[in-house]
Amino acid sequence: MKKLMIDLDETICTGGYLQAVNDYLKTNYKEEEIDSYYVEDVMNEEEKERFLDYFYEHVNIYKTIDLVPDSLKVIEALSKHYDIYIATAFVDKRRVKESGVMAMQKYHWIIENMPYIDPKKIFLTGSKNLVMCDVKIDDKVSNLKGFGELKLLLDQPHNQKYTAQELEQRKIKRVYNWNQIYSLLMPESEGNS
Repeated sequence: MKKLMIDLDETICTGGYLQAVNDYLKTNYKEEEIDSYYVEDVMNEEEKERFLDYFYEHVNIYKTIDLVPDSLKVIEALSKHYDIYIATAFVDKRRVKESGVMAMQKYHWIIENMPYIDPKKIFLTGSKNLVMCDVKIDDKVSNLKGFGELKLLLDQPHNQKYTAQELEQRKIKRVYNWNQIYSLLMPESEGNS
């Protein structure tokens, strides 16, 4: 059975960081307005520091996070054909000590929402390029480094700066939704056309 690594944030679930920024700033930014991986980059450095203090002390984005459409349904279907690992980064280099709380929040969300994933196959990490899997799915290009026969980049505003040629040089295929991922990965015997 092939091994499949799937990222959590902005791949399976989305919107939590943006909501935290909007709540803090009392703004209404939309995902398509933010082209940086770090949503808080809309702030100046001084404001960003205050936001990070607030974020790590008061926010659990996994209580209000949205699902990327069809993500859980497709992952559950794929779990019958692939050995699935959820790999999610939690270490914030700007706040190493405080970021440990994110590991607990992420782990609890995964076990509550994805009961078909073996808890021993949840990787809370700072470096996904160490994960040895046949297929990798992520929204961040740098997380698709390392081993992988097939590397899928889920399209998000912050990764649209990469051209098709740049992705091809890195052996990465851009995908636009979970139904496309299903079509690419589901065995032919399951009715994949």
